Amino acid sequence: MNSLKHLKWGVTLAAAQTEGAYDKEGKGVSIWDTFTQKKYNIKDRSNAQIATDFYHKFKEDIDIAVDLGLTIFRFSVSWSRILPNGTGIINEKGIEFYNKVIDYCLKVGVEPWITTYHWDLPQKLQDKGGWTNREIITWYADYVEVLRDNFGDRVQNWILINEGVVCIGGGYFLGVHAPGKRGIKNFVSSTHHILLAQAKGFKVLKQNKELKVGTAISCTKIEPNSDAFADLKAAKRIDALMNRLFIEPHLGLGYPYDDLPILKRISKHYKEGDLEELKTNFDFWGIQTYAREVVKAAWYIPYLGAVQVKPEKRNSISSIMGWETYPEGVGYFLERFCEYDREKPLWLSECGMALSEEEDDQKRIEYYEEVIALMKKTLDKGVNLKGILLWTLVDNFEWAEGYIPKFGIVSLDRKTLNRKLKKSAHWLKQYLQKHAN
Repeated sequence: MNSLKHLKWGVTLAAAQTEGAYDKEGKGVSIWDTFTQKKYNIKDRSNAQIATDFYHKFKEDIDIAVDLGLTIFRFSVSWSRILPNGTGIINEKGIEFYNKVIDYCLKVGVEPWITTYHWDLPQKLQDKGGWTNREIITWYADYVEVLRDNFGDRVQNWILINEGVVCIGGGYFLGVHAPGKRGIKNFVSSTHHILLAQAKGFKVLKQNKELKVGTAISCTKIEPNSDAFADLKAAKRIDALMNRLFIEPHLGLGYPYDDLPILKRISKHYKEGDLEELKTNFDFWGIQTYAREVVKAAWYIPYLGAVQVKPEKRNSISSIMGWETYPEGVGYFLERFCEYDREKPLWLSECGMALSEEEDDQKRIEYYEEVIALMKKTLDKGVNLKGILLWTLVDNFEWAEGYIPKFGIVSLDRKTLNRKLKKSAHWLKQYLQKHAN
């Protein structure tokens, strides 16, 4: 029997959602700085100019994590804080800030993990087409090289792209996230380029053989609304999009055309050797799962031929995010990814529960208790699970949803920026004291 005691526990943060200091000490403009200038893009008309002010309060947040018993502190680097123009001149103040974060983590005994890209592209690069421009493969590789050379001596674990399908789907297909672009043409080119960039970034980081380098994959359980053939095919199409598109090309399996024919349009953006270049033997995979979607066939929906059946229409509870919180996805996806490669180390690199301001935090405790039980089951089945990183520490800016959803185990007073432990934080501390040592 595999013990939960061997699992590492940590927390995940993202620069654009927490740092604030959006124009301080040489930072350039990011696509999220631009996107939030149009208030109607964000549900509560807010922005992340201050966010949780992690830029000034990082020691306080790291101290909270350590006090709770967490041993990993995953944060992302803001590309435009390091390279204000996306390329070229390095902002030494940006390097200095992340050095302070890393050094403080090591000082207090928590392991720093870096995510190189969590959706906040420099606006200067977006002005050149962003992820639709093939040159971004080189821009990204050069940026990752800067990170490796400055932080690779102290940071061992790296995640390259966070949830590529959400980043590109939201930002370049649906237009609901920065940079607000829409259309299948933008989506297919951006998808190919970000996957090639990730493969290139892996090679750059692995020039330092001491580094462990992985990717973080967004996973959503997809189920058909009925056993009707059309619904089964619709579910396969959406599953190919949501759960296969951003891993199978790296495994040498190519793009999942057979189940989602629209992806054949990606071939227009191929250059000789691309499919071989995409193959990447990551040191680990990060699995990130929150929700379940039930879909049915819909001939009138372009490209996908499917539509989601909302939770309330199937007697399921909808979260403040509008989705069905689905902890069962943890066990499902850990086992599913294990089928690709039984030996591959897996991390639950994000998981959490969105609550409204009014909802009882006890629900979050019950959610994590269920996640723990599911992790135990997967360990007993021989899944090579290494640990869990919670999303997230402090309630933060949740992209187009603004500050309405609360994912944190610590609350934030947005006027004073004071932090306050929730019931779930106290529960976690007690759990880790009892079970994780």
